[in-house]
Amino acid sequence: MEKKRKFILIVAVVGMIGTFLPWASAFGFTVSGTQGDGWITLALFAIGGAIAFFSGDKAEALKKKIMTAVWVPAALAAVIALLKIFKSRPAGLSIGIGLYLIAIAGIAQVFLTLFFKGEGGWDIPKSVADVKAAASIPAAPAEPAAPAAPAEPATPAAPEAPPAGEEEVKE
Repeated sequence: MEKKRKFILIVAVVGMIGTFLPWASAFGFTVSGTQGDGWITLALFAIGGAIAFFSGDKAEALKKKIMTAVWVPAALAAVIALLKIFKSRPAGLSIGIGLYLIAIAGIAQVFLTLFFKGEGGWDIPKSVADVKAAASIPAAPAEPAAPAAPAEPATPAAPEAPPAGEEEVKE
């Protein structure tokens, strides 16, 4: 199996494991992710893992268009976990290891998918344009050029004066 696929699969499994670990605890009781939104994060990480495992030839890198179907669900899982981590909570309630694991795995999956080139190592972006290119986000359309200013109207030419030495003949 290609190196990047292996890493995507490993991170997806770690994210799925986070679903079954405690998400919160209070007064000696714990709540795992499967008692709430954990099924959503499980499905989101399963999408990335299934794509890495079943899509195309395992010895070849995933195609760029398919990579979007790996990093977007992982980013959504990370957002779900981060919202739960930073949401205000009552006194005595502590966040469990499962949410932290899901947030870390989701963020890692996004960076791994976008910036790891497999055998070629990391391709760290140097600008926002590099990030957009890695994420296959099309560039904004160019601003239409301003219309050219209308040409100045031609000024009528002054009547030609008779050559010197000749007088104008009047009849």
